[in-house]
Order: sequence, then C-alpha cells, then structure tokens
Amino acid sequence: MPLDPTKQARDAAEAIRKLNHATLTPKQPVPAPVISSTVQALEQLLIRLPQALDQLSGQLHRDQTNNAIRMDDGSDPAAAIARVRTSLADTAQALDAATENLRDAAGPLFNMGSR
Repeated sequence: MPLDPTKQARDAAEAIRKLNHATLTPKQPVPAPVISSTVQALEQLLIRLPQALDQLSGQLHRDQTNNAIRMDDGSDPAAAIARVRTSLADTAQALDAATENLRDAAGPLFNMGSR
C-alpha cells in the first residue's frame, strides 16, 4: 500500500503538537542531554523538509506540464502554480537558515550534561 503524503504530513504535525505539550509544563525538568537530543532530532526534521517541499513543487510542475490542473473558477492555473512553487522554494530557503540556527544551538548542547 503506497504512503499517503497528506497522512505523513499530518502525523508529523501531530508529533510536533505532542512535543509542544510535553515541553510546555513538564512534570519533571527536562535535563540538558534530553534538550540536546531533542534539538538534534528537530534539526533532522528541518533538514528533511526542503526535500519534501521540492518534490511536491516538482510534482505540481509535472501536473502543469501534463495539463492535469484546473482552477475552480476556470482561470488559467499558471500564475497560481508559479506563486505556489515560488512560495515553496522560499520556504525551503528559510528552513535552510533555520537549520543552521538549530545546528548552532546543537553544538554547545551536545557537551552539556546534568547533575
């Protein structure tokens, strides 16, 4: 059975929601080593997101090339597709910058222990 991209994205969003709740008011303090491993995992998440966005953009471009997209109002989808693809590319670029920031945070965290 093929993977459903929408389900995968929703599951990832739900996992982040759970992370937000787990770190909002934890029952016990979150020690530095756990913060470190969590930041490293989030860095991996950010590293992988641009590829997903690029592949979705590529699929949209293929669908456009094959005239497989129509707009509900009957207009030419070219402008809307261009806007979506530009926004996806801009998001991927912003994620690259965010990844660098997380990498900067992960460095010192890696050397932190707890008492």
